[in-house]
Amino acid sequence: MCAKLLGRHVTCALELRRSATRDRERTEAKFAQLFKAIFQKENAKANKIIEGMKMEKADKYTHGYMAAIKAMLKTRESNDERYFITRLRGMKGDYVRARALLQETRRTHLLTDEDSGYMAAWLDYLDTITESGLLQEKGDLKKGEGTEHYPSEEPTEEESANPL
Repeated sequence: MCAKLLGRHVTCALELRRSATRDRERTEAKFAQLFKAIFQKENAKANKIIEGMKMEKADKYTHGYMAAIKAMLKTRESNDERYFITRLRGMKGDYVRARALLQETRRTHLLTDEDSGYMAAWLDYLDTITESGLLQEKGDLKKGEGTEHYPSEEPTEEESANPL
């Protein structure tokens, strides 16, 4: 560990900073793994990751963050169309739009610490899944695929014939 000698305090500070960076990277990797498990409906794996996380006297922000994660897991299990997460299909554009809407909500509303944590978890989830390579790009679809839930994205015959 760090020596108490004055000349080594700089080295000690660098060691602590590196250690904190490694811890942060491990935590981020664990959350990325958790978000991917939720997306893929690997409920047992997601629950195991959650159980492995040590929460000592969580503050309100962390409490909100974990509440959002538990809500994500529960709603992914349900497949109920009333919930936000189940309406997001496997399209990257849907996740990018959802992120933009949440970011705007976060920016324009006064949020409690718990609400901020809740929103941050959703934004982290959307970012992780968007960057994961698990989503289809619009160009990856075959003709007619992906328009059944969002028909307004594709022009009808009438709309394509009359551009005005």
